[in-house]
Amino acid sequence: MYIPKSPIMLCIGLTTKCNLNCRHCSADANSENVFFPHSELITIIDTAKELGVKKLIFGGGEPLLYEQLFDVCEYALAKGFKVSFVTNGTLVSEVIERFSKILDYRHSFEVGVSLDGHTPEIHGYFRPAETFAPAIEAINLLKNEGFNVSVSCVLSKGNIETIPDFLKFLLSINQYDIRFLPFTLLGRGKDCAEEMFSPAELYGLIKEQQKWKKIFGNNISIHFPWEFLSLPVEKRQPSPCETGYLRLWINCSGDIFPCPHMENLAIGNIYHDSISDVWNNSPILKALRNPALLKGTCSSCQYRNGCRGGCRGLAYLMEGDYLCSDPYCPIVVQNKNVQA
Repeated sequence: MYIPKSPIMLCIGLTTKCNLNCRHCSADANSENVFFPHSELITIIDTAKELGVKKLIFGGGEPLLYEQLFDVCEYALAKGFKVSFVTNGTLVSEVIERFSKILDYRHSFEVGVSLDGHTPEIHGYFRPAETFAPAIEAINLLKNEGFNVSVSCVLSKGNIETIPDFLKFLLSINQYDIRFLPFTLLGRGKDCAEEMFSPAELYGLIKEQQKWKKIFGNNISIHFPWEFLSLPVEKRQPSPCETGYLRLWINCSGDIFPCPHMENLAIGNIYHDSISDVWNNSPILKALRNPALLKGTCSSCQYRNGCRGGCRGLAYLMEGDYLCSDPYCPIVVQNKNVQA
């Protein structure tokens, strides 16, 4: 099985600081001043370029609170990287002139704006409702400057029934690129367990996305590694989990980990481990790349080698074992129901 010599995408947490206190925040972001050292960040960017990394994704907290954000973006873009980050949008109007530093590289840059609904009330299910208007303003300001803008929407039980109206609203403001992220039990979200979708509800999302894609085409993103199972047998082509194959995450403390669902499973630290060594020699990454080690239903599944066990992050998050079966896979759920 082909393994890239380096991650294709490197995701780096710039800060744990945020100007909001959303109750579902997967990063448990707060008002503490924890920032990734600028000099170390530049070193990582240089190293990533040597390794062959193609895209850098900067995270938070709120990335716009990182003082050197635009200097770092400009530096990375000038080196040929694609660069992106997601903002809650509330600070964009205050710093819109600073985006001019990267205007010449706008075709290699994407900014996501968090927006969870088409009204302040729906958007405010998890977030402060008063952030709705600033988020819309941020989208418009950035689009007017010529930047690629995507909407990042957390799917929850508070907005799932309103998505058709949300999509119509996005069309009305000429916003055609959207990323749907189903709610997960990370960070402060651990206190919102009742918001976690059931397997049946996730299957419903897969069916609905076919309708949504008729409107948005390939500019709408919601993906589960096992969704190929919803297709006729002759059309099934697994699209496996990227953990250990395409991406690597680094938090602002320098810890390296395989997946955002596995942030407490550090496989190295940039202050004493090289990214290349971790990528090529981590026992955990090697195990994630070996479908023969998968457990449970996945161990004997006909799709094992192509699917690679579905979402490894959800397996770890929900079952405590990154080699066990994806608890949301339809085949796994069916087998559990039969055994029950």
